[in-house]
Amino acid sequence: MAEDYGVPLWVPERLGLAGVRGEHLVGARRAPRWAAKRPVDEIPYSLPSHPALGDVQPRDRLREVIEAAVEERTQLSLADYAVRTLCGACSEALAELDADARPLLEPMVAGRASSYSPEEQRLLAAWGARTAYAILAVERKSQGVPRVHRRSLRERREPHENVFVGYGCYGSEHIGVLAARLLTRLEREGNPIEAYSVLAVFGHLALKVFGLGRRGATTLVKAPEGLVVRVWPPHGTEVRWPPVWTIRERSLDDTFLFEPFYRPLEAEDFRYRGPGKKLRVRRKRTEGLGPGRN
Repeated sequence: MAEDYGVPLWVPERLGLAGVRGEHLVGARRAPRWAAKRPVDEIPYSLPSHPALGDVQPRDRLREVIEAAVEERTQLSLADYAVRTLCGACSEALAELDADARPLLEPMVAGRASSYSPEEQRLLAAWGARTAYAILAVERKSQGVPRVHRRSLRERREPHENVFVGYGCYGSEHIGVLAARLLTRLEREGNPIEAYSVLAVFGHLALKVFGLGRRGATTLVKAPEGLVVRVWPPHGTEVRWPPVWTIRERSLDDTFLFEPFYRPLEAEDFRYRGPGKKLRVRRKRTEGLGPGRN
C-alpha cells in the first residue's frame, strides 16, 4: 500500500513551508448534542453572517460546538498528513493526475490570474475531488464518500454528478484544511441526505468540494457567488480565476458551510398568516455570500 497525502508535498515546498509542523484537531465521531438555550441557537450554522444577528453569529456557535467535540490535539508535519490506503495501480493513476493538474494549480497557489478551458476545468475538478477524498481518508471520514463517487473519479477521471468542485482565492498564503461529514435536507419530506464538505487552502488557492449521497430531480447547484469559481458541474465555456471577492480568515467558515446544492423555493412555501388571513407571498430567492458578510 502507498501513502495518500492530504496536502500535496509540492505545495509546502513551493511555499517554503516544508518541514513545518501544524496543529491537527480530531473531533468526536459523533458530535455532542447541542441544546438550544437561546433563539439564536436554533439558527442553522450554514446561515451566512449578518449584522442583524448581533454578537453571536452562526459561525461563532459552530466554533463552540467544534471546540466541545475535539478529542485529540496533536502537532504533526505536513508530510505526515497522509494515510496508507492506495494500491499500486491507484497510486500510479493519481500520481499521473497530480502531474497533469499541477501546471494549472501553480498559478492559483501563487495568486496569479488565469483562465481555464472546459477540458482544463474537468482536470481541475478531478484533482479537487481526488484531494478532498485524500483529506477525508486522513480524517477517518472516507466512509462518507459513496462508492459511486470514487468509481466515477477512477473510471472516468471526473467527479460524480452529485459533487460540486470550486476554487476560491485566499487573501494570504496559508495551508489548512476543514473536513466534515454531515446531514442536509433538500426535500420537504424524507430522511436527511448524507453529504461531505471539504475546504482546503494551499497558498492562495482555496479548494471547495461538496458531495451528496443523492439528489432530487429538482435539485439545483450554485457556487458561493463571487467567492468561488465553479469547475464542476461543468460550464462548457471558459472561466476566469480568481473570483470577484477574496476569502479572508473571517469568511473561511462561511465558505466551508455553504451548501451549493439546493431545492428551488416555491411561492406556496411562504405564507403570511395574519388575524384570520392566509395570503400567498412571492419572494425572490437569493444565493451565495456578499462582500459585506466577510
